[in-house]
Amino acid sequence: MLKKYPHLIISAFALLLFIPFLGSVHLFDWDEINFAEAAREMILTSNYSRVQINFEPFWEKPPLFFWIQVGCMKLFGINAFAARLPNAICGLFTLNILFFYGKRLFNTKIAWWWVLLFVGSFTPHFYFKSGIIDPWFNLFIFLAIIQLYFGASKNKIINFALSGLFLGLALLTKGPVAILIVGLCGLVYLIVNKFKPFFNFFDLAVLTGTMLILPLLWFLPDWLANGFWFTREFLRYQADLFLHPVASHGQPWFYHPVVLLIGCFPAAILALPYIFRTKNSTKEPFVKWMKIMFWVVLILFSMVTTKIVHYSSLCYLPLTFLGAWGLYQSNGFLKLWQKILIGLVGFIYSFIFLLIPLITSNSRLKNYALSIIEDNFTKENILTPTPWLGWEWLFGLLFLAILIIGFSYNKVNGKGIKIWLTCNALFLLGMGIFLVPKVENHVQGSIINFYKGLQGKDIYIETVGFKSYAHYYYTQKSNPKKSDELYKETFKYCAQQGIDTIGQLSESQRGQVNSFKKQWFLKGDIDKPVYLVYKINHIEEMDTNRLFKLVMNKGGYKVFRREK
Repeated sequence: MLKKYPHLIISAFALLLFIPFLGSVHLFDWDEINFAEAAREMILTSNYSRVQINFEPFWEKPPLFFWIQVGCMKLFGINAFAARLPNAICGLFTLNILFFYGKRLFNTKIAWWWVLLFVGSFTPHFYFKSGIIDPWFNLFIFLAIIQLYFGASKNKIINFALSGLFLGLALLTKGPVAILIVGLCGLVYLIVNKFKPFFNFFDLAVLTGTMLILPLLWFLPDWLANGFWFTREFLRYQADLFLHPVASHGQPWFYHPVVLLIGCFPAAILALPYIFRTKNSTKEPFVKWMKIMFWVVLILFSMVTTKIVHYSSLCYLPLTFLGAWGLYQSNGFLKLWQKILIGLVGFIYSFIFLLIPLITSNSRLKNYALSIIEDNFTKENILTPTPWLGWEWLFGLLFLAILIIGFSYNKVNGKGIKIWLTCNALFLLGMGIFLVPKVENHVQGSIINFYKGLQGKDIYIETVGFKSYAHYYYTQKSNPKKSDELYKETFKYCAQQGIDTIGQLSESQRGQVNSFKKQWFLKGDIDKPVYLVYKINHIEEMDTNRLFKLVMNKGGYKVFRREK
């Protein structure tokens, strides 16, 4: 069965891992909720051509992923399951594609190693249970580079056309960074290959032409209807991501290497010797392409000022391949230093899985943790009432046991490693069912449940001092009406500032308008109740404000209400 119907087995395994309890956890702020809200507003406004957040133009991302989410929401409703379902589907496609190309380019052994390493490593596994854009973006980029590899080796025009098509899909998913990544990979390959050309002008023209077909189907109608304003702001924002630390996501240059080493465990450790090794790489051009892809992505996003965990997630594909390549080369046996490093990181993970449930469910450990933590917001997160059952600490021991048993039975052909990675994947499934919902409740459960209690009410609600999208999505905020006093006052303010329309604000103008709205909420002549949400560390301005009444104080958040 395994040999005869591998894709059927992979598909069934993917559905088992990614579909069950997919909607049992609230969407996480920011990105998951941000993207689901964009899809929700598309449905609410029936405007599928332009992405919106808070019913204002949102130029940070193109629309393809939101269109997929809209399709799932049309089928299953506006909920966490539908918001995450696109990536579960992406996981099914990705695992089958990895096996297909692993077998086609090398053999069945490498294909299975590649699949198991991807699904048995932490962050690659969980990204298929998320509601963020990156899994689809990464898949399209990978397919574009695969076709570029075939174009370079076989010199067939169809491969350059397909590379452009997948690159166009990636562009429509996350923006022009797709062109930068694939272009840099091609340039580095050209340099490494001593400038021996692997394409001609016609190949490049075909790639460029097919790349532009799909994005122009979105951009062109908008240009004809609304001019270049939205496109200009879209491109300006993409540049800002590279040049400035957006949204407090500035990190040191070594951020992504550390994230990959710890998050992409154990694939990153297995791949380490082959990331740097040049011996035998020239004999296998695909290995060279994967190494180039890894280093281009890692260096590029280490240079970018804005650093977020999933920016380097494109490294998962070459990293898991290099791990699979290494296991094949060593026939499933690891070097001593790899075993030590895997054991060390595995023990740290086990300790964390053991400690978190014990701290949250044991009063003595909880009090000790609270005594050494200085941040009041974190303390309140820990104190959030959560139904821990008392046995969840066993996950720490289970994870360690899986690691030990896997290595104990690591005989010929790495059978123990295969068992370990398969059990790892099943462990991550169990962790998503039993641990993640409780951790999420500590982090944001209180405030999201409060928002859900406001659904259907005609109110104003805004966060102060921190950025969030949860209050839009979980209160099911409706499209503002022109009869709302806030709309009228904002329109007047824009006219005074020389801003032509509320719907076409630059980033700096939007900041001005948001500051005006905040002051209007605090002191203006409101026409319906106002809710302002603060983190407990930053509520000084409300201490003396007699117009507002504290209505919620849980989980590190305080919500104040002002009656009309």
